[in-house]
Amino acid sequence: MEFIAKSEGNTSVPKLENGVYTAISSMLIDIGGQKSPIDNNVRRKFMMVWNIVGEFIEINNEQLPRVMSKEYTLSLNEKSNLRKDLQAWRGQAFTEEELNGFDLLTVMNKPCQLQIINEEKNGKTYNNISAIMAMPKGMKVDPLDEVVIFITNNPETWINWEKIPKWIKDKIKKMEGYDNSELKQYVEDYEKAEKENSADINSKNTEGVIAPDDGLPF
Repeated sequence: MEFIAKSEGNTSVPKLENGVYTAISSMLIDIGGQKSPIDNNVRRKFMMVWNIVGEFIEINNEQLPRVMSKEYTLSLNEKSNLRKDLQAWRGQAFTEEELNGFDLLTVMNKPCQLQIINEEKNGKTYNNISAIMAMPKGMKVDPLDEVVIFITNNPETWINWEKIPKWIKDKIKKMEGYDNSELKQYVEDYEKAEKENSADINSKNTEGVIAPDDGLPF
């Protein structure tokens, strides 16, 4: 399996402070061809997600790793953000051979440094990645037990649909050609099974349960 680039919820989460954080790439999620609101051109895009080492958040009484993400166009042209960030992350420029086809999966589960800054927009404060940098020489980071890969035209990776954040799923559902794709059928089958399973679990949880006698007439 490969993923090649060529030259051409409602939960309130405390914001990270401005600064440089050690991170490790944990998800690569292809979101397919997305139409630009600026020029209406369709460009294939993907989300890169990093776990912030040593930073956690609590959601529904569960400790989860703190993550940051960035959206990229699948292109290594000279002015692309992907090329700039990957060269800074790797600490070296691309060779001509790499520019003809670089497998992005080779950077999964690899550490880097992220410079995070807080930016205000429409009265809200957001954490944004302002720069990606290589790790200091000699500094080690333990790899993750697993990473998540999702590629829209690779059915072998669709099993990871359940692990993708909802807001990224929504982006995938807006990709060019989604309505006529096998992926849409897979997602609909998955969501139907998920809904039926949830209803079945709720039914089993109430089966045989006797309501307490609280004196109410119903």
